[in-house]
Amino acid sequence: MNLKLRLNLIITLLLALVLFFAALLMIHNARNDVRAEVESTAMLAMHLLDAEILHYTSDFGWLRNDEKNQSSIFRLQSLENVRHLRIEFFDAYGRLRDSNIQPDKEEGVSWLVRTMGFISPAMPEIRRKIFVNGRMIGELVVTPDPSYEIAEVLDDIFGLLVLVAIFFVVVNAVVYWAVGRAMRPVDSVLSALNELEQGNLKARLPEFELPELSGISRKFNAMAETLEKSIHSNHKLTQQMIRLQEDERKNLARDLHDEIGQYLTAAHVDASAILNAKSIEGAKESAKAISVVARQMMDIVHDMLQRLRPSGLDEFGLAVALTDLIDTWRQRNRAIEVDVAISEGLESVQDETMAIAIYRIVQECLTNITRHAHAKKIAIHVQSENSAIVLRIDDDGQGFNVGQAPSGFGLAGMRERVEGLGGKFELDSALAAGTRIYVKLPM
Repeated sequence: MNLKLRLNLIITLLLALVLFFAALLMIHNARNDVRAEVESTAMLAMHLLDAEILHYTSDFGWLRNDEKNQSSIFRLQSLENVRHLRIEFFDAYGRLRDSNIQPDKEEGVSWLVRTMGFISPAMPEIRRKIFVNGRMIGELVVTPDPSYEIAEVLDDIFGLLVLVAIFFVVVNAVVYWAVGRAMRPVDSVLSALNELEQGNLKARLPEFELPELSGISRKFNAMAETLEKSIHSNHKLTQQMIRLQEDERKNLARDLHDEIGQYLTAAHVDASAILNAKSIEGAKESAKAISVVARQMMDIVHDMLQRLRPSGLDEFGLAVALTDLIDTWRQRNRAIEVDVAISEGLESVQDETMAIAIYRIVQECLTNITRHAHAKKIAIHVQSENSAIVLRIDDDGQGFNVGQAPSGFGLAGMRERVEGLGGKFELDSALAAGTRIYVKLPM
């Protein structure tokens, strides 16, 4: 069930509840009003009838005429417009002699009026016995009849209910229209989400009129823009990684072909010379040449392995590997002052991925400082703090505008390494203000 139907249903239930209690209150008040009205009419009629009875009981001339005509002394037929009372005259034998309501003119009473009469407590009859010379000649019976008053009250109630029904229909229609108009932007939101799901990262929401939806629009557009940049950055990073991998393979192939192949050829020539040597001295010279070639090949292989994976990291741990890396870099850059602080707590780093990430980040930072920073002083602090490894690297070089950071693999690769391990990466730099890198990796 959608929101519009839910709101209409809630409003309908509330109005029905209010209408129910209002109907109960109106019925209760109407019952009291009908009773008071009918009792007032009955009292007035009885005063008039008592006066009429007193008049006729003081004059006996009517009695003989009445016995001859078999008619009533009260002429009750003339009171047929008295709707709230049933007035009847019975003779001494209990026979109905006169009534203000004729049998052929009695109107049917609706079931609602009967229900109201059933709910309302019954009102007692009023009886007056008529005596002449000590002899009872009949009895006058006045029965309150609230049906007409109840019918009038019900007409008023039905009129009010019609107004309430019209109000109910209008309110539901207005709510349905207002909610439909307010929720119309939801279709735009769903459409934009579907476009994002299908890969259209250019999907954006318009500026909505409602403040709440306007905030959603701004946040959605910001999210979509961030997602677009992130996916674009990931694609770019992936392409750079593939290109780097191919460059590394090409360099390895070149080193193997140019360096190792050349030395192997030289060793092969010297070995052939030994086989064909006619004197021991000639064989010794060729053997020395093979030894020199083998030593050079070992150096080349060591450098290649160092590029592929730092050997000291596995043998001596992260702290020793970082110290060796920084010392080697310092020997090649003696003009730069280096402040190093490496915590002994790094020995507790058992995660190989984290250790390699820290090593590569420091290595990449040193490479960037050498190529771009033109710094005179750097500080490298690697500490173990609160179950996390914190790395801070600062330099006083020329810096750069962070919004226009270099598009190389270095910074993006460092951020990707840190975020991939659930860590925090911060870069702060400005022109002529140096560069500061902060990394925090949970252990």
